[in-house]
Amino acid sequence: MPAKYGAQTEYGKLRKVLMHRPTEENRRVTPGNKDAYLFRDVIYWKSFQKEHDFYTDALRDEGIEVLMLTEHLDEHHAHIAETLPNMVYTRDNCLVTSLGASALKMASAARHVESVIMEKAMDNLKIPIANRVEHPGQVEGGDFVWLDKQTPMMGFITRSNESGVRAMRETLLGKKAVKEFVAVPLPSFRVHLDGVLMTLSKDLALFHEASLGLFPCYIYNEEGVKVTYLRQYLEEKGVELIECNDTEVRMFGTNLLGIGDNKLVSYEWNERLIEMLDDRGFDMISIPGSQLSIGGGGPHCMTCPILRED
Repeated sequence: MPAKYGAQTEYGKLRKVLMHRPTEENRRVTPGNKDAYLFRDVIYWKSFQKEHDFYTDALRDEGIEVLMLTEHLDEHHAHIAETLPNMVYTRDNCLVTSLGASALKMASAARHVESVIMEKAMDNLKIPIANRVEHPGQVEGGDFVWLDKQTPMMGFITRSNESGVRAMRETLLGKKAVKEFVAVPLPSFRVHLDGVLMTLSKDLALFHEASLGLFPCYIYNEEGVKVTYLRQYLEEKGVELIECNDTEVRMFGTNLLGIGDNKLVSYEWNERLIEMLDDRGFDMISIPGSQLSIGGGGPHCMTCPILRED
């Protein structure tokens, strides 16, 4: 029987994704509260929405089933979702694996309620809850980047914490959804792992040395734990690393969405990487994002994959 849910790679064929179409909630963001809402600045909500519509249309044009969050909520919770400026970044509040959905725990008070909203949607989509991250654990989905279907890499320190690492590791390894779990400490100036690392294929990844080369990472498997540097770990796995520069990281150049068949979605200004990856045989799909990026996210951040082929 074909799987109905589960997304454990960054490059397998993307079949189904959950997104949230932003509406007037972004008018809540002002110069005085933008930091509390985690926005870089105020935005024009109609342009923000238009750019998001361009993105969802691009995914649908590729044959991907795009589910809209509010269409899978009751009227009350749909209304609540439309008051949350960060709800558009659906990557962060839920992770869907072969086990079902992990209800995650946001670090910021501005985002705590998002997990409850997403759990309601998962219930309506008939996706079981595999685990709930409880206090003091903090886990945000942007800290997950899959090396392959058996190996998640999880960033922590800034938005996710060690208790969150433990909760996810014990669930995924303990229930044998994966064979190895890589915990990656991030420097305090980084937000999420998917802003500095992205797997593009089984043997190619984007990598920001200034963020990922400072501290050793922890490799957990049935034999215990091993400590090594992430670069060494990936290179020993046969992964070639493409170095990203500081400007690309700042502008979400690493925050690409792979949709399968060597196709990648990127913000249009990501010119160096777009050209480089195009030369390597990737089909690059460029989208506008002058307003979307002000909210603090890229193409990867705005999608919660529900179903991918391995």
